[in-house]
Amino acid sequence: MPNANLMLFLAEALVYVASMIGLLHLRARLGLGVFVAALGVMHFIETYLAAVFYVQLPFGVISPGSAVLFSGKLMMILLLYVKEDAATVRQPIYGLLAGNFLTVALSLLLRRHDTVAIVPGRVADIAFIDEMGWLMVWGTTLLYFDSLIIILLYEKLGRWFRRFVTIRFLICGVVVLTFDQLGFYAALHFVNGAPTDVFWGGWMAKMLAAPFYAIAIGFYLNASRHTFLAISDRPLGDIFNDPPFASATRICCRVPVTIP
Repeated sequence: MPNANLMLFLAEALVYVASMIGLLHLRARLGLGVFVAALGVMHFIETYLAAVFYVQLPFGVISPGSAVLFSGKLMMILLLYVKEDAATVRQPIYGLLAGNFLTVALSLLLRRHDTVAIVPGRVADIAFIDEMGWLMVWGTTLLYFDSLIIILLYEKLGRWFRRFVTIRFLICGVVVLTFDQLGFYAALHFVNGAPTDVFWGGWMAKMLAAPFYAIAIGFYLNASRHTFLAISDRPLGDIFNDPPFASATRICCRVPVTIP
């Protein structure tokens, strides 16, 4: 069964990356809001699966919500930055933060109701909503910092790997997903008492997801003949000039993509 789960894991990642890249590619026709909405609407299922849904893979126990969906979301945010700018990237991140804080606030009010059981034995699990709300807030807060770090790192790597976009995406994914795994596991351990096997299995799965998504995105950028603006000599701190972060200033020449 672990091998069957691994094949399903790869199939889920393929469906995710193909669908999200397709929506981003069609943003001129459909509007960027379609991509952003698709990115945000899956946040609940990502958090839910990461909290309670785990499968056995040959290298450990993992959750598709964390290893497939969240890893893909982070790489899609970096792709959105590459195709657009940091001002655009802020929109889904702020939207998720606002929505998750609203979820927690409303759940605190909902528990004040005197409810009526319409279907025998079926009642709303407000405690579960509370738990998921706080996990989503923590996850989105981590995503905010993940996005800052991944953009800074991507720009920094451009000084050495300017023409090798796949390598840049890969390094960014490995570094930031490791940071995120540490942060989110801390919350899972605190809320659900998750064992250390969950941390190591999830980390290994994310390390597998990072090259998969990096290669897929690299092929897409190459196939779409995307060109990159060269990196400026201004310090990386200038990304924060338009709080909380803004597009790194770039010069006007174009540099072709090379897939390693």
